[in-house]
Amino acid sequence: MLRLALGILRSRPSSFAGLAAALLLAVTVITLFGSLIATAIDGGGGSRLGLIGGAFGEIAMLMALFVVANTLALAVRQQARAMALLRTTGATPAQIKRLVRCQVLLVTLFVSPPAWLMGSWGARWFLTELVARDIAPAGAAVSWSAGPPLIGTAATLLVGVGATKIAARRTVRGRPSAALAQTTEQGRTGWLRTIAGLLVLGGAVPLVVFTSRQPVDKSVQIALLGTLLLMIAVGLLGPLLARLAMALLGLPFRLSGARHRGEAGGALAADNLRGHAHRLSSAVVPIALLVGLSTTFAAVTATLEQVAPPGAYARSDIWLRGVELAMLAGFGAVATVNTLASLTVARRREYALLTLTGATRRQLMRMLGTEAALTASAGVLLGIAVAAPMSMAFSVAATGSPVPVVPLQTYGPLVLGSVALTVLTILVTGARATSEPALSAVAAP
Repeated sequence: MLRLALGILRSRPSSFAGLAAALLLAVTVITLFGSLIATAIDGGGGSRLGLIGGAFGEIAMLMALFVVANTLALAVRQQARAMALLRTTGATPAQIKRLVRCQVLLVTLFVSPPAWLMGSWGARWFLTELVARDIAPAGAAVSWSAGPPLIGTAATLLVGVGATKIAARRTVRGRPSAALAQTTEQGRTGWLRTIAGLLVLGGAVPLVVFTSRQPVDKSVQIALLGTLLLMIAVGLLGPLLARLAMALLGLPFRLSGARHRGEAGGALAADNLRGHAHRLSSAVVPIALLVGLSTTFAAVTATLEQVAPPGAYARSDIWLRGVELAMLAGFGAVATVNTLASLTVARRREYALLTLTGATRRQLMRMLGTEAALTASAGVLLGIAVAAPMSMAFSVAATGSPVPVVPLQTYGPLVLGSVALTVLTILVTGARATSEPALSAVAAP
């Protein structure tokens, strides 16, 4: 099975680029913050370094592993047709799952060495900046240890293998004779997934109340963890939320399409997205992740600036929040680009069929532009909805008011940047996908 997995990776390396990037980030951040914690344990950086490494590490690790699970699920769905063909030739469900696990193993081992180097360099740079700001003692240096890199690879691989069971379940279930037909269908959101999403969402409610009653220094990290918890709920309920968002956002386009039957690209895009809620959910969740975390960080940082006393400690704490915001925004941006590019390229057969039925490339690009705008809007709305409860709870804890401080000079570029990133990724990738001859695209596997 390892040989088959290696052959697939060699024949289609671009199909696994997004998964490789996600795994690379996960191993890197665990190595980085694990190295800082190991240094603190060895007594080389002071007790505060351990607290910073732990606080930063848990947020970064949870987000990185969330991105890994989401990207892996997308990678498995993109191989659904190939896996269905394998099943019709006699492959068992257990063999298909083993194949995916072997793919995750090989990609993780491939990206681990550069991730170790990046994580070690990042730990040294971060500690140098902490020393320069008197957050860590002068002369502190990262203690090299094989533990953090190995733990980073092992933890990432463990999450990848666990996510494989969930991602491959839909692909391998059912009779082999029906497996190929299932690749063209959009399944419904399972009741187990829906119940899990509602339970996670319900569990966030007492966390919001708890956050609002904590001291400022404690409520900061709880607010960030609560935002990630809400993101998990959005990931589980993604298809339902995406369908609801598109029903509302797509209404003006459908009305416009009814009036102007000759130029109904917007209506086609809205109906197409609403009809493929699972695919839309895969595109919207990374955008919501980027916007939600960025919004929470912007609100927390601005509120801290308002309530923090003057002095070096307050400035250093705000700097730390800025670094954390930049780091997680980078993770969100990578996840967004990987997901959107993969989803757009995977639809090249769809574009080719539309071309063969009479659609022009201009109409296809107009449809893609509208889809990009709708997808970005849905992601921004869900992201703001995710950020609002914990941002308001932190504001209550810090100022007594449920209205957080959100600086437009920081928040505006974050939202506009997310929208621009979404639109540009879809349009650039779509332009390449639609440039392929229609007959060749239809015949491609």
